[in-house]
Amino acid sequence: MSPKLALLTAGALAFVPQALQAQEQAISVYFQPSRDQRLNNAITAALTRPPFVLHTQTTPGALVVAVPDRIGVDRTSGGNNWTFTVTFARDGDSLGQSVETCNEHKLSDCTDQLISDAKSAAEMGGN
Repeated sequence: MSPKLALLTAGALAFVPQALQAQEQAISVYFQPSRDQRLNNAITAALTRPPFVLHTQTTPGALVVAVPDRIGVDRTSGGNNWTFTVTFARDGDSLGQSVETCNEHKLSDCTDQLISDAKSAAEMGGN
């Protein structure tokens, strides 16, 4: 191996640890199911994607995501729009809440926003 190639290789490898640190840190999360199975399925699917690690029960330090209230339904000509509140907590301490609104046929709009809100809550809570 030529000295120049060895130097370039060593230089490139020096950046690998920094690149790995730049990846999002895993977020332990527990989802407390709502009263609607379709919404539960959509939220559960969203919370199984990185950086989230979904647990089947509450664990110390895990972000708890819950939909504590009923889902509001606004019937329109384009279908039903759902509105619901999502709460975030860790170890019994409230980290906030958000209100999500989306069409029942496009729950991904709600879950995309919920993921963003959960990441923010996890950062606030010291994850």
